[in-house]
Amino acid sequence: MLLLPAENGISKKNPPYLTILLILMNVWVFYFLQGDGEKVHTQALEYYKQSELLDEEKDAFYDYLLNNDIDTYNNLKRFSNRLSDRELISYIIIRKDFAQHIESLSSYSLEWKNKRQKLEDILQKDFTNKYLLKNYSPNVIDALVAMFMHADHMHLFFNMLFLFLFGFNLELLMGRGKTLFLYLLSGFGAAGFYIVTSSTIYGSSLGASGAVSGLMGGFCGWYGLKNIRYFYWLFVIFDYVKLPAALVFFYFLAKEYIMSVISDDNVAYMAHFGGLVAGFICALLFKYLPKSRTDNNDAEVSVPEVDTHPLKAKYDEACSAFQQLEFDRARTLFSQLIEQDPQNIDYYTKLYALEKINPSSQTFNALCNRIVLRNVKDHQFAKLTDVALGELTGNGQGLKVLPAETLIQYALHLVKKGQLHQAKPIINFVVKHYDFNEQLPKLLFQFGLACEKNDDHTTYQKVFTYLSKKHPDTFIGQEAKKALAKPS
Repeated sequence: MLLLPAENGISKKNPPYLTILLILMNVWVFYFLQGDGEKVHTQALEYYKQSELLDEEKDAFYDYLLNNDIDTYNNLKRFSNRLSDRELISYIIIRKDFAQHIESLSSYSLEWKNKRQKLEDILQKDFTNKYLLKNYSPNVIDALVAMFMHADHMHLFFNMLFLFLFGFNLELLMGRGKTLFLYLLSGFGAAGFYIVTSSTIYGSSLGASGAVSGLMGGFCGWYGLKNIRYFYWLFVIFDYVKLPAALVFFYFLAKEYIMSVISDDNVAYMAHFGGLVAGFICALLFKYLPKSRTDNNDAEVSVPEVDTHPLKAKYDEACSAFQQLEFDRARTLFSQLIEQDPQNIDYYTKLYALEKINPSSQTFNALCNRIVLRNVKDHQFAKLTDVALGELTGNGQGLKVLPAETLIQYALHLVKKGQLHQAKPIINFVVKHYDFNEQLPKLLFQFGLACEKNDDHTTYQKVFTYLSKKHPDTFIGQEAKKALAKPS
């Protein structure tokens, strides 16, 4: 039975701008960011088949599933007689965990690796594949982006229909700020609940359904036991009925749970369940927690703008100490701020200006090391890293004050970004002073492949010759030797 809210009308004085914006964002993501997904997927399938990767990976894929994902293994084996190569390839290329697994195989040759890299380059063009929320490697960015992606037109249409019907109601009742918070929180809650309750860690999900379910739960939570007018549709019967909102909430929960048990249609019903609960609780908190100001239900709650950042006072104190030339106190405060919020580049910039006063000190070297490592994870530190490294080389200390592990990580980061010119002097330094480091061969191998890809065959030859002679008994050394033996 379909139940839709019919209690409130759209307010002309307070139009549902947020709801409309969320709908437009979902539509934009589907048509403009996901639009080439089918084309890219087809291109990946064709390349996989033409490069004969299936011959190399089919047995390895089934062995991997047998040891790690027995449910998928049984399903594929059950339909193996009717499963075409194209369908099997579709399963293989979306499994990032399998792609990571084959890198550890002893039979993973350079030729195999190059084929896989070309496949990954193709798949990276697919926005959906890139940001699909995967159970085995969940992260906040994927959870947020997947919240705005959809599988097909019908998926998008029904999600947007429910988003509008429940969204404009909550926006009218709670205000835009709280509605947006509830929407996003419900989306994250739905994603987390689905991952926790999923029967396999190798599943994946996308869609606004969890966040929209949060709006449905929030609507029920806001009205509680109050009788609300709903439009219902059951087969050929439809009419209006008044029901307690809390009762409808439990109906929604029961429907999602039952469908998760009896259905096999690849819908993430437990994500809907988690979104409903998150939205319901969030609305209750907004409704019953003390408010600084209360307006009638038809008006949006307006909250004065105040800075609530918990570190603001300490930051102001540190800046004040810096301006008053109390450098020791400022240094201590900025160091504490970095420990409490290690992603804020402004703290590093201010502390760098302080430590640069004595560029030969251990604390300055330690800060430079920390900045370089932070840049590996966060691209906004790139400019500050260049400044720090420039200062180290300019004051005569050079790269020797940084640990080998830091230099190797940073050089590998530059290679992956294609910044080979910047990586080359660092790699030369590491080879000269830290040729015993266990991570160096991996860095050189990646650097050599990147040089070949950029048509720098001279450097490629030098690097792979060095690897084949310096590490002849290792896997990387042997692969380098095989690569050199191939005709160019």
